Amino acid sequence: MGRLQRDYAGPVAPVSTFLHVLYRHGLTMGIFACSTVWLLSTPTFLWGVMEDFSANPSKYALALLAILGFFYAVLLRKRLTLNPAQGLWIAYLLYISIVEELAFRLFLPLMLEPSTGLIIAVLLSNFLFAGLHYFTLRWKWQNCLFAFLGGVGLSRLLDNSGDLTLVILVHFIATFLNTPSQPGALRKEV
Repeated sequence: MGRLQRDYAGPVAPVSTFLHVLYRHGLTMGIFACSTVWLLSTPTFLWGVMEDFSANPSKYALALLAILGFFYAVLLRKRLTLNPAQGLWIAYLLYISIVEELAFRLFLPLMLEPSTGLIIAVLLSNFLFAGLHYFTLRWKWQNCLFAFLGGVGLSRLLDNSGDLTLVILVHFIATFLNTPSQPGALRKEV
């Protein structure tokens, strides 16, 4: 059983492979992100929060390279095997950071805000974000509480900065630090 997962019984199996994560979490979050874009019908707000990225792509490319260098150092320190699967895992973490930020920090709050107000929209969106992790990854409720609080923090960062790319990169780092390798990753022999 994964270190973040709650106990299970009966026919319910743990999320114990990269494919399980892709199927249960990646597919669910990707569909949810696409659905929120479609339901919003006019995602023009996206261009405003991507303005700095559009004006300064080299700044974000350098930030991404620095982040990847940091990840490499962490992996070496943890003695995790460096292989193509690890590279795919890091690409997956970037993908999930993008789709979750689009869905839960941008589009869903925009959809909810007219009927609930901004604060309630942010809280509901992040509650759903945390709840989906409980079911898709079988996380313990305590980890979901931290996901909720982290999501609220990311929402605040987006509100203060107006920079979705910055929020995605912060999410990417936090997700990597939480799960630096795919389920079942091997450590190098010392």
